[in-house]
Amino acid sequence: MQSLIIFIIIVVNFILQSTILQNLSILGVIPNTTLIIVVSIALLKGKKAGSVSGLGAGLLQDIIFSPTIGANAFVYFFIGYLIGLSEQKVYKESLFIPFIFTIITTLVYHGVYYVLMYFLGVNIRFHLFLRDTIFIETLYNSILILPIYKWFSNIFTVPSIKFGRR
Repeated sequence: MQSLIIFIIIVVNFILQSTILQNLSILGVIPNTTLIIVVSIALLKGKKAGSVSGLGAGLLQDIIFSPTIGANAFVYFFIGYLIGLSEQKVYKESLFIPFIFTIITTLVYHGVYYVLMYFLGVNIRFHLFLRDTIFIETLYNSILILPIYKWFSNIFTVPSIKFGRR
């Protein structure tokens, strides 16, 4: 059941990111909600769910938008896997953890994506991209992770059953 929920979240996110979120840009930068979703799922569900959701969401983006198939899938897969490794080691109820992980993964995502594109022969002027896009997107993503992570934690956690006297 949770796999179906993750699939629906990825598809709905893809539709929203490619339509409505285009109109919510700040200085021409839209948030990377796919990255936010992969980080949230990896923190809450672990490395398997994080890596599979990253791979699926990345492939979807690559097939529709990217000049090369597999670059986004590769980066999201490893981000989901690496963040998912910490699932048992972090305090999931804290919003500080996803906030910090989102800042780090946004920077890592763009760094690794740039290196992949460089070796694939796609020219990106990194210094301009860093100045004009990455810092704003990092701030945007790190703010948006807070409500999204809280919402996901409500979806993916089963309320604990409390035993006591009647």
